[in-house]
Formats: sequence, structure tokens, C-alpha cells
Amino acid sequence: MITPEDILNLNFYKKEKFTGSYKGMRYLIQKDHEEESDHDIFRATYWPGPYNFAVTDDSLKSSATFPFTEDGKIQVVDWLNENWEKEKDHFQSLLL
Repeated sequence: MITPEDILNLNFYKKEKFTGSYKGMRYLIQKDHEEESDHDIFRATYWPGPYNFAVTDDSLKSSATFPFTEDGKIQVVDWLNENWEKEKDHFQSLLL
């Protein structure tokens, strides 16, 4: 299970993207700016491993946005864990 501590603190995202993996699921978390609301947000994306974001077909990626807050960070973790649970058979079949 991915934990909030696994995905670092808010200050990290002010300058960097974060990539990680969990049992066959790869993910990218980054700070983005939503023009419509003029607010910073988290944009989280997951996809099946083993390849990185750049070489994985976009059709295999799923993304969502969350507020750029501590609560939003918890929502990112919950969303990633929920989706891993839904697709765990597929993700685990990709493990070498």
C-alpha cells in the first residue's frame, strides 16, 4: 500500500515531479496550475509497468487532479491505492 510518507512533502512538488511504483503500477505526481480556477493542483497519473511515462502509450494512462494541499496529497494516495486494488491482478501479472 502506498502511504502519504512515500510520496514526500508539498515543498518537493514546488520544484520537482515524483515518480514511483507499487507492485506493477507506475505513477507520476506533479504540481500543475489550473487556469480556470487559478489554483495549484496535484495531477496524478498511473499506468501499468514496467515502462516509464514517456514511452508508455497514453491510452494506458489514467489521470486525476486534486487540490494542492495536505488533504489533496492524501486524496492522491487514496486514489492510487483504490486503482491499484481494482486492477491488482493486471498489475501483478506484469511483475518479472
